[in-house]
Order: sequence, then structure tokens, then C-alpha cells
Amino acid sequence: MNCNKFLLDIQDFINKSIQNDNRKRDVLTCNNTFICDDGYKSEKEILTRIKAGSFKNTKEQGDLLEDLLKSLFNRMSLISSLSVTNRDTALGQIDINLITVDETIYEVWGLIGDCPSCLIGECKNYQTSKVARPEIEKTCWRACKGRALSFFIGPSFKETAIEEIGDFNTQKGSIFHRSEGVYIVPITLGMLDVIISNELNFCYFIRWAIQASKRMAIANYL
Repeated sequence: MNCNKFLLDIQDFINKSIQNDNRKRDVLTCNNTFICDDGYKSEKEILTRIKAGSFKNTKEQGDLLEDLLKSLFNRMSLISSLSVTNRDTALGQIDINLITVDETIYEVWGLIGDCPSCLIGECKNYQTSKVARPEIEKTCWRACKGRALSFFIGPSFKETAIEEIGDFNTQKGSIFHRSEGVYIVPITLGMLDVIISNELNFCYFIRWAIQASKRMAIANYL
């Protein structure tokens, strides 16, 4: 990923979004539902440990990424809770399960009239290789079954995995009914590094990631 280009593009997106949001009175936005008054102190500490690469085992490595995501999402007032599962659920093996206060969070993220039934996430920090297509196929199945908006966080993605995400996000309406709000949102650790290191608004980043995944413009950064 070209970090400099990503930083410029995401800063531009956030600045324009803030300008638009500031024109709205008494409306919940990424600006007023996200709190980060300590400069991502705990997240920077976790990120430093992840980047150092000194882990006792792959479980510790994977747990750190889950802790990072949990800390970031917990800063959003419209997320009521986030549980790290690490076990089989009704949707199969998922890593994180996010519970929202109500559907307002989807409007904040730009999903107007396009709301999923739940939010889930998978963290693949223990992998040294790129995320492959078979892993994405499993995520597509879980997203379909739960009508879920699914975040997939990995080191990087193979071209076949990116193609699978693109096919799902753009053709899901022909795969299953009630596909509103159901998307696979791929995120790399490098993206999170840029957001945290530059102390950018993570909520706006998620809004960007969802919108960019809908039309797969996010592939330019994977």
C-alpha cells in the first residue's frame, strides 16, 4: 500500500465529511459520536507491540489485533458493546461481534436505508501470508447467513481474494434476498497504522472503508 497516497486521500475524505457534517445541526455524525481525547494512547501501545513482532505464539499475535479493534470501536458512543468470541457462533467462527445502540450508526456511516442485521469482524494478524480467496469465501457465507456487515482485517490480500470481495459486494443481490447493508469490508493493518499514527478519526475511516468497499475503490489500497 502507498501509505502517503492513502494518508492524503483519507485526510481529504475526512476534511470534506467534517465540513458537510458541520452544516447539520443536532445530527449525530462521526465527529460527535467518536471520542479520542488521548491521541490513541492505548492503541499506539498495542500497535507498537504488533509491529515489533515479538510474540510468544500466534495466539498472542492474533489477540493483540482483536484488542486493537476492540479499543477502536469502543470509542464510538453508538457501539454499545464489542465481544471477542474466538469460538464458533451461529455464524461459524468469527473473531468479533459488535452490538449497536440502534441503527443510527449505519446512517452515520452513510448506509442510508441500507442497514444490515448485525456487525461482525475477522482478524487475521497471525498470518504472515496474504489473505487468500478461500478465507473470503467463508466470510461471504457468514455475511449471507447473518445478513451481516463484515469487517475483514488482515496483513494484505491476494488478488483472488480482492476479486472475490468485489464480486460479492457488487452482485450479492442476485445471491440472496434482503441483502441490504451486507458487505465485506477489507482493512489492512497498514491502514490502521496510518489512522492511529496520524490521530485521524477512526469513525470517519470506517465510513470511508464501507463506501469504498461498496464500489471496490478500496482495492487501490489493499
